[in-house]
Amino acid sequence: MTDLQNPDSCVWEEGMFFAQDHLKLFYRIHIRPGAANTLVILHGHGEHSGRYDKFTRILEKENLNIAAMDLRGSGRSEGREVYVESFQDYLANLSSFIQFLKLRYGIHEKVILLGHSLGGLIAIHWAMEHPEAIKGMILSSPCLGLRLPPLLVRFNDWMNRYFPKFLYQNPVYPPHLTHNPEEVIQYKKDPLIKRKITVRLIDEMLKSMDLLEQKGKIRYPFPVYILSAGMEKVVDFSRTKDFFQKLDVPDKDIVIFDGYYHEIFNELGQEKVFEALKENIRRIAGPPPSGAAR
Repeated sequence: MTDLQNPDSCVWEEGMFFAQDHLKLFYRIHIRPGAANTLVILHGHGEHSGRYDKFTRILEKENLNIAAMDLRGSGRSEGREVYVESFQDYLANLSSFIQFLKLRYGIHEKVILLGHSLGGLIAIHWAMEHPEAIKGMILSSPCLGLRLPPLLVRFNDWMNRYFPKFLYQNPVYPPHLTHNPEEVIQYKKDPLIKRKITVRLIDEMLKSMDLLEQKGKIRYPFPVYILSAGMEKVVDFSRTKDFFQKLDVPDKDIVIFDGYYHEIFNELGQEKVFEALKENIRRIAGPPPSGAAR
């Protein structure tokens, strides 16, 4: 449990909350007394919120509450493994989480959304439906496109009609996530990581990506910042560049980390990424209160 009397505590409080469809979803939160902002983290496909534990320590001077949830069918949350009937299920679950944070922890201010990979795709679509709830959005290697052969896409479309719950094994090659061998080993050993994906989830992801590609301008009333891998081997970076060009927002920026693989927060040289993240958070949050230390 979080030590709410100790502002230097980096321990998460963990628990379950009920989503709108009555699934029990796992969450973790770090409450910093007097925090002016709340960072909500959305993890990538197959992983879980526990992989973001170090964020409380690294961001401890940013005057933030930090909250994260395990997506349905991932980590310790309920739901069929790596499966959704509709991409909208993710958006509804995030709405339930934001509402839970208000009721359970009294977090009523607009949140800062940080979405990694699939979490970035979810954040983008949720922000379109709930712009009033967001102070700013940060995307880490967002999954806005997949390099799939056209034949495989057609095959998956056929499979989705008859076998939507079929599981493909090992959709991500771990050494393409990071150059850090220790992180690769931990990824392979982590019992909560799902190294698989369903036919339906691929189909819903592709549809959600295509919706973004078909749009002209993408407008938000808040700033959007993107942190991307320069040696991307998991998602299609060209789609990220297209998305950035379409953004019509009060402020935007994209930082590309040359030579980095997809999991930029777990890469060798991740210090540079966290410094960029801190800068983005500060641009969104505004100047600290008078007398506050960084």
